[in-house]
Amino acid sequence: MKKIATVLFILLLIFTIHIQMHAQESMSLGKYSSMKIEKVGKLKGTLNQGMSIREMSGGVSIVLLSQEPNTPNMPIKADKMTFEWEEGRNSPVLIRMEGKVYLEHPEGKLTAEKAVWDFKKEIVEFTGNPMLDSPKAQGLKGSKIVMDFKNNTIDIENLQADMIPLQVEGGGSEGGVETGLPLLTESDVSDWNGFIAELKKQGQDNEMTPGKYLLSKFDGDARSQFLSAPNDLILKRKQDLIKQINRLLRKPDFYNKEAWAKITLPETAKELLQKGTLTAEEQVRLNRLLLQCAFPDVIKPL
Repeated sequence: MKKIATVLFILLLIFTIHIQMHAQESMSLGKYSSMKIEKVGKLKGTLNQGMSIREMSGGVSIVLLSQEPNTPNMPIKADKMTFEWEEGRNSPVLIRMEGKVYLEHPEGKLTAEKAVWDFKKEIVEFTGNPMLDSPKAQGLKGSKIVMDFKNNTIDIENLQADMIPLQVEGGGSEGGVETGLPLLTESDVSDWNGFIAELKKQGQDNEMTPGKYLLSKFDGDARSQFLSAPNDLILKRKQDLIKQINRLLRKPDFYNKEAWAKITLPETAKELLQKGTLTAEEQVRLNRLLLQCAFPDVIKPL
């Protein structure tokens, strides 16, 4: 009889949670509107105006559910979860998770010692050795990771990473080098540590610089990943950086007058800039000259 009562209690609880999270759309997290309880060692709640969960402990496993068929379910686990409520609201405003926190997002798996799920802001903040693993980046660590469901973003403070790909999708041959075009090769850089450091320095400059302009042209999140990744990691994956640069070397918008305003250009580069329409080889040659002028101490001349 006791087991039957427990089962009925859990079923009632799941049903109540489902109704509560549907009742107020602004309190849901993005596309997730209800949850299923898979496991809980001990549960505390109140029966004041319906069932309200106060605490789940002893190993908790829940799954966020979505009504949208293209949105996968999101498993969440923790040793303990506590729920905070506000008067007049029929869904929690905060869920605090402690101990072996695990969240499986469609973009990757997050682990931490603590997490706070804020329903009002629609964010989850992970602290205590948080780490994100995804197909695009492995071992992303920081002092804090914030997942924003409303804006579909992830922010990481004090980033460290085991692997971040910088390469262009479907990237071609090693370094992106093609026969007949004076693209950048690994041996063209005389000091890779110096080049990475200078590119980062220019990328963070308040004024427009060649490095800042070029980084703004990087694919997707590659700019922020490059600026936040440790230099030794970038050094190990310098072929990815070469591919990004060689993609830009082919483009007619590689040059920006403001960015190169303080750079002395050779006559060959000036002539090509004045020529207007260029062949593919001339375009790459011009851009390659511009690149070596922007980083004269670390990139060898053509």
